[in-house]
Amino acid sequence: MKPVVFSLMSFHALCLSLWIGLTTAAGAESLTLAVSRTPLSLPLYIAQSNGYFAAEGLEVKINECLGGHRCLRQVLDGQADVATTGELPVVMNSFSSSDYAVIGTFTKSSDDIKLVTNARAGIRAPAQLVGKRVGAIKGTASEFFLELYLLTAGLDPQSLSIVDVQPEDMVQALQSGKVDAISVWQPFGYQALKAMGAGATLLPSNNAYIQTFNLVSHRKLVGTRDTTLTKLLTAVERAERFIQEHPADAKRLLMQRLALEQDFVDSVWPGLRYRLVLDQALLVTMEGEARWARREGHAVGPLKPNFLQLVHSAPLHTVKPDAVATLR
Repeated sequence: MKPVVFSLMSFHALCLSLWIGLTTAAGAESLTLAVSRTPLSLPLYIAQSNGYFAAEGLEVKINECLGGHRCLRQVLDGQADVATTGELPVVMNSFSSSDYAVIGTFTKSSDDIKLVTNARAGIRAPAQLVGKRVGAIKGTASEFFLELYLLTAGLDPQSLSIVDVQPEDMVQALQSGKVDAISVWQPFGYQALKAMGAGATLLPSNNAYIQTFNLVSHRKLVGTRDTTLTKLLTAVERAERFIQEHPADAKRLLMQRLALEQDFVDSVWPGLRYRLVLDQALLVTMEGEARWARREGHAVGPLKPNFLQLVHSAPLHTVKPDAVATLR
């Protein structure tokens, strides 16, 4: 009987795949996502791999980019409909543009950004960063985390030099001595530690910054294509349930998609929270970051952003009403 049962299950699975394929081919809605290559983006990878987008009648194209700041730029330049990005690029662009809206936070992390130092620079504690050159990606969570880390340690951010380095250049910049330390998100921190071995030191985390990773839609979709955005969030919610129910499978897919090692994934996994939400904490964080950007001279543009107007909660409220807080 077992071969017969297996055959019937396989037949039903084949029928489901064919039905999804026919639905996609016949009347699928196209959507282009700019997705940052990071473990934070795992729900999007699972939704694509497991067919959750197709099941919602979406034909999704994923444009991968290194860093949420670049993903959001694709949305602003008309190359993508929705981007994955931290909240800080949302803030930094809000002084010059209101052509986008956050439709949901889908990942939070308190330990994604790492401070890695070159052992030759003699930095083994936060206080030894004074007078040193630290690589950071300007206008992103990398820079904000660094300044918050220094303030939490009782250090003046002006006591060191911040060097603008893109994420893919971080390891080389640290190895060559161009900078003495780097503030960078994963997996680049891990790559630096692995490449340099005993020549690198990881400074202890102080958990002062909880980073959000968000889905940000172009303004042209807001209101006009809310049904499409609802389908997108439905697929993401399904993917996040898969992560919670099948963590080993989710880890395996993450390793395959980003060519990561098991020990790295195991090390970052406890600090990742995959859960769709839109809460007041996001607005409070962005307002604080906006004050920081103005104070540090990073705010470029004529606009005075109202972050409540840069959040569009209707699609998520349809998908998961209890995940939407009263925003004010």
